[in-house]
Amino acid sequence: MHTKRKTVIYYITENGLELAKSIRELFPDSEILRYKKELFNDKWESVKNIICIMATGIVVRAIAPLLKDKKTDPAVVVLDEKGEFVISLLSGHIGGANALTRGIADCIGGRAVITTSSDVQGKVALDLWAEKENLYVEDYVKLKDVSAKIVNGKNIRVRTEHIFRSGNIPEEFEMVGQDEKADVVISSRLLENDALVLRPKNLFVGIGCNRNTSKKEISEMVNQALEKYKLSINSIARVATIDLKADEQGLIDFADDAGLNIDFFSKNDLNGAVLKHNIAPSEVVKAATGAAAVAEPAAILAARKRFHNSTVVIPKEKRGNVTLSLVKAEFVL
Repeated sequence: MHTKRKTVIYYITENGLELAKSIRELFPDSEILRYKKELFNDKWESVKNIICIMATGIVVRAIAPLLKDKKTDPAVVVLDEKGEFVISLLSGHIGGANALTRGIADCIGGRAVITTSSDVQGKVALDLWAEKENLYVEDYVKLKDVSAKIVNGKNIRVRTEHIFRSGNIPEEFEMVGQDEKADVVISSRLLENDALVLRPKNLFVGIGCNRNTSKKEISEMVNQALEKYKLSINSIARVATIDLKADEQGLIDFADDAGLNIDFFSKNDLNGAVLKHNIAPSEVVKAATGAAAVAEPAAILAARKRFHNSTVVIPKEKRGNVTLSLVKAEFVL
């Protein structure tokens, strides 16, 4: 899965170029370019941050036909060529333009101009809070509606099954004990209500498979298991398996399509986990891989590499060419 990283700084005048050079030290991976509309269009989808030293009107006209989604559009920041004002123009929260604006303003002694309501009022920005807590937002329309309650001075009712990573509960949160009473539910469970659901990344899927197993078969196995146990695919943190599968194309393609990374463990690591956690060994698996088991110990190792506490939800299920295990981790302070 490819991640956008680069920062591009556009300028028009020579004064703008000098300011761009002073900003560049904040962004080691940045590129300074003289503004041309065609060049701006070409780079739009491949960059994370766009900094424009020019009139705001030029930038607005340039980005208007390129806008797609707040989850994918780059952060756009605009400066006047004297560096007096630094304006967060696009993707203030999710894209990070607000933080970018503050950083640039602090560096050059300019004034940060930020207009998002939560920032202006000093309220919690729910999308940024979710990102900090590593929570996946399932519905951005509902996120907008719930966020509107916060900026209008209302508390939101939150139901959670997990300890927050930061240990901090925003003052705008009113904790409730039932899904039905909540505006926001933080859970890996599949739910049937109208609340905004935030998914903790706390499920670890261990997979063993025969050589040349297709992506389709692996995907079907994972989806069927999640449906059976009423868990969301958006809560999967990582996939795990034996290092012999590092070149297993079907597994690699499944993980890539799902936006997941894979942890690979050696047979010695897996055998150690088998003994430590009293996992039932398989002579067939051991003959093929040298490990007494793959799916369950791999899932356990992946979870406990990151969390102190975890529970095996699916010890082992096999269907066709795929064996699957699922471990659910709990957040710790």
